[in-house]
Amino acid sequence: MEEQKKQKIESLLIRGLTPTEISKIIKNTTIEEIESVKIPDDLQQKSDKLYSEFQRDLSKIVLKEMSKTNSDNNLILNSVKLNFELQEKRLSLNKLGDKTHKIQKEYIYERDEEIAKLLHAGISEDEISSTFKISVLSVKNSFDRVNLKLTDELKTLSPSIISETKGLDKETRMKILKRAYDNNLTRKEVRSIVNEIKNSSR
Repeated sequence: MEEQKKQKIESLLIRGLTPTEISKIIKNTTIEEIESVKIPDDLQQKSDKLYSEFQRDLSKIVLKEMSKTNSDNNLILNSVKLNFELQEKRLSLNKLGDKTHKIQKEYIYERDEEIAKLLHAGISEDEISSTFKISVLSVKNSFDRVNLKLTDELKTLSPSIISETKGLDKETRMKILKRAYDNNLTRKEVRSIVNEIKNSSR
């Protein structure tokens, strides 16, 4: 069975459809083929996959709406908001260990990318702030992180450390952040480095 068809069957099974119902949706697919596709028995894993499927649906809605000349800002914002509420549910399902840390970082940077797309689409910082229930400054910081084009290793730094370098040119900021990553610097230590650079340039 081709991978694309298998993924589609898995997606429909995760959503609770029966093999008979799926065979009517995916043409030229037998009940036996559908039953050969396994989904997790564990409720946590199954829920995580279900939320992920819903997130994909919402992302498609947002992209389709943003491509329109007269896009509906309320539809876009509500879809994005729901998407990240689902992501928060996924975070709550994975409460222990490194997996949680990884998902939390992914959540932050996925949100940053969505915020950048919304800003490019002409949606105001105030509207985005209200949708995500974050401050306008946090919206600005999200956009700033996207513009920095951080490497995967630098994305493991605390967002507060990254924001400490604002006001410097991009090259200098990246050097400081690399130093922070290599030497496990604290926010206070990074702030001290930034202040020293700013004072020496006056």
